[in-house]
Amino acid sequence: MKRRSYLRTAGVGAAALLAGCSAEPVDTETDTATDASTDTGTGTPVGTTEGTPTLRVGTYTSFIDAPSTSPGEWVKEQFEAEHDATLEWFAPDGGIDYFLQRRNQGVTVDTDLFAGLTPENMVRADDNLEEGDSLFDAVDPSAISNADHIVEEYQFDPQGRAFPMGAAYISLVYNQNMLDERGVSGPETFEDLTTDDYSDALLIPNPQNSETGLEFLFWTINEYGEDGYLDYWQRLLDNGARILEGWGAAYGAYSEGEAPAVVSYSTDQVFADMSDADMAEHQIGFLNGEGYAYLEAMARFSDTDQPELAESFMSFMLRPEIQAEVAQRNVALPAVDNAELPEKFDELTPEPETVVSFDYDRLSGNVDTWLDEWSRQVASQ
Repeated sequence: MKRRSYLRTAGVGAAALLAGCSAEPVDTETDTATDASTDTGTGTPVGTTEGTPTLRVGTYTSFIDAPSTSPGEWVKEQFEAEHDATLEWFAPDGGIDYFLQRRNQGVTVDTDLFAGLTPENMVRADDNLEEGDSLFDAVDPSAISNADHIVEEYQFDPQGRAFPMGAAYISLVYNQNMLDERGVSGPETFEDLTTDDYSDALLIPNPQNSETGLEFLFWTINEYGEDGYLDYWQRLLDNGARILEGWGAAYGAYSEGEAPAVVSYSTDQVFADMSDADMAEHQIGFLNGEGYAYLEAMARFSDTDQPELAESFMSFMLRPEIQAEVAQRNVALPAVDNAELPEKFDELTPEPETVVSFDYDRLSGNVDTWLDEWSRQVASQ
């Protein structure tokens, strides 16, 4: 994957930042938790006004209402200031599963666009609909401003429905102060995590209801293959690794010192720096020099009756200055290569030597199978 080439500016960002990466769809157990859950509640619409066209945008909870800073309210204010329209956020408890269930039940999806779609979201939606049906429709890139500056490697939908809006890398975050007490440095390989030096050392979000945990699962499949990944997970558990309900629970336990390492995001040091935390407690670990690419996109629902307004929103979200601000507020990387970010932001967001990412074809037909296999052997213990 091409390394970041977005522009940098001097100084610090305008926003106070969230820990790690808030781009992780539902588990709001901490300020920054945003894991995907399997609930199917209706969620709460945010921001409605009569008399003007309304664009209803689905997203994940912390994008709009994390207890600390989140991009949603700022995006709403900026978009409405420039457009004769009302932006209404909608964060259903079940994330994308809420919309998929409505489609399968023959109920209209009364939302225009989804912001925060991951490759596995798209694949699972396609895999669970009748052939030829889709939650989303394709959008002509020529209709979307700045689309030609999207980082090529962030594109993941071969059907042209999804437009990347942000990215991050799944990595380890570890507390070197705690590891110093063991007399060891940070883990460098997958195998390190199965040794005595790192017994009872790792916290993992549950892949069943966490995007972070699910992509860590994909990462282990890439490393050990479909014939070996379950054995690796067993060795992790035998060495005392703990699986927690979601990213919020895992990161919260890590923050409380329950273990010296957690599966999280490589952007963690941004928040640590802004909050004057001890940076030794926020070290980034790229196992085998790798990081798994966490990708987020926008996609227009095929049922929308506001297709042009949805395109206007997508163009708005991809403008360089909007991308830069959202990246800082969401503690993530921009999806375009011409966003101007503070130089310090770049310094605090390291990149792996090698980026791992399963494309659409690799995920298609496999996500549910891998999760079922993992559940039978790992979650049942």
